[in-house]
Amino acid sequence: MSRKIFKKYTYDISLDEGAGAHLVSWVTGLMVFFASLALAVNFGLSSITKTWVTGLSGTLTVEIKPPMAAADGEKISAQDQKRFDDSVNQVLTLLKDNPAVSESRLLTEPEIRSLIEPWMGRGITLDVIPLPALIDIKLAPNADVAQLQSNLKNLEPSATIDSHTDTLDDVKTLINTATLFMLLLTGVIVSLAVVTISGIVRSKLLIHKGEVETLHLIGASDEYIARQFRRYTLRGTLKGAVIGLAGTLLTLLAIGAVTHTIESNIFPHLRLMPLQWVTLFLLPILSGSLIAHLTAQATVLKELSRLP
Repeated sequence: MSRKIFKKYTYDISLDEGAGAHLVSWVTGLMVFFASLALAVNFGLSSITKTWVTGLSGTLTVEIKPPMAAADGEKISAQDQKRFDDSVNQVLTLLKDNPAVSESRLLTEPEIRSLIEPWMGRGITLDVIPLPALIDIKLAPNADVAQLQSNLKNLEPSATIDSHTDTLDDVKTLINTATLFMLLLTGVIVSLAVVTISGIVRSKLLIHKGEVETLHLIGASDEYIARQFRRYTLRGTLKGAVIGLAGTLLTLLAIGAVTHTIESNIFPHLRLMPLQWVTLFLLPILSGSLIAHLTAQATVLKELSRLP
């Protein structure tokens, strides 16, 4: 039984011979490679969006400016430092007793330095730079954000309150634009593959026109002839899909190896969920096989209908 399943299909038309015998595999391999790579990028962008939106939604950041020295080289006066510390403590007390706040936390100096460092550069000494006080706030459900901001401003007029709304809007716009571009690119790739496979099938029909006409003369139906072209195209498609997916996997592993060594607090690392990995491997094979099958079927039957 197993021998019959894996037995190589015998063609009446020598489709596996001659020029361009493996062209379908190469075309499909390139299509699957670029399409699956675009799909992986879309998955990655989706995970980045989720990470950023989850991290920024329902939060506020309060910045209290540090006291400045009267002149270069002078130290901050003890009075100014005490006034600054008192302001920070008053804000923390307000947040602790406010029903709109579920949690508030004053960032430590090392955390603030790690946030500033990517923008200032590693070569800049941050020890001599006065650091602001940053308070991370997690809002309670149905929080009155406007009232909370008003209370903070009344208590500390110089405080800067960032609700991250503009940042979230910019992130969503950027990600949606990139996703749309990737979808359009995938559509172009698939369209080019359909046109190319259709041209390959037409060329094969032209090359083997004598054999096709002979089969017609001995009573072979158009469906019988089309079936051979479908099988030929499907085999080439599966081979090409495997090669394309292997190339995609190697590319993603190479990108992951490079980006994994990059420490960034601004741009998170791309990570795919198990279901996304399964989709990434199955969807290109299934869609590529379906595209090749339908394209070969439609092209062959159309061309055979023109034969006498």
